[in-house]
Amino acid sequence: MNWIVPALLAPALYAIVNFVDKYIVSKEVKDYRGMPIYATIVGFIVGTIFWIATGFPILSVQDALIVLLTGVLTLWGAALYFKAISIEDASKLILWFQMTPVFTLILAFILLGERITLTQILGFFLILMAVISISVEKGKYLFYLSQNLILILIVDALWALSGVLIKFTIAANSLSKILSYESWGIGIGGLILYLFIPSIKKAFKKSLKSVRKVALIIMFGNESLFVVGKSVTFFAYSIGPAALVSIVGSTQVFFGILLGIILTIFIPSFIKEDISRQEVAKKTIAAIALFLGLWLVY
Repeated sequence: MNWIVPALLAPALYAIVNFVDKYIVSKEVKDYRGMPIYATIVGFIVGTIFWIATGFPILSVQDALIVLLTGVLTLWGAALYFKAISIEDASKLILWFQMTPVFTLILAFILLGERITLTQILGFFLILMAVISISVEKGKYLFYLSQNLILILIVDALWALSGVLIKFTIAANSLSKILSYESWGIGIGGLILYLFIPSIKKAFKKSLKSVRKVALIIMFGNESLFVVGKSVTFFAYSIGPAALVSIVGSTQVFFGILLGIILTIFIPSFIKEDISRQEVAKKTIAAIALFLGLWLVY
């Protein structure tokens, strides 16, 4: 059962990354549009380090293109994620991210021919209802769904597609090869945004002139922590049952709620979320429903 430790460590690391991202876009880099380029730079550096450290591995052309594409999709999803996290509580976004497995199974059904059982369908609906329940906001006269939910659903779909594509190559390649090329793909995805979307290029250049050095250190450290989390996730999959590792990974929702409470109470200058009894209860109930739904899905 030694796979449980990395399987639990990964979602804890991802939750920390989400909260640091929230701090960065709230306090340091006010224009979220520049954030994907920082991830691009780190992705290129980390990919190169992995590649050199593992003896310059070479993938087949087909596998290389697929893995690079997964990195591109991951970065493009991150661009939308940074917009959402600049507005919403990090703990709420973490709950919304649990729709990713739903998209993954749907795409696996379409692209890989995998079967979807009745139990999994029930899990889908339970996850969907939980996500909707924490997405409803009260307006002046009526209730409505948060507009940021749409952004995160697109992010979930992009990241799910990235995960499904990885399945085409991961069986025939080592973890180190996958991480190297995927990180390069993140770099390529960011380069495309920088070259073809003027607002992103302008925001990044502007942020470089005003951002503090300590903020740059935090950003690069946080992106590196994300890569560590991904590595730990892959390691957990390599030594443990995939379904159970995925279920344990969904504990990120509980880490998110707990971190939100702790940081708001003890370091409100860093993160301040709505931790009213009603809001925490709503998130906790949704988190439990999501966990049960993911259990049924896997």
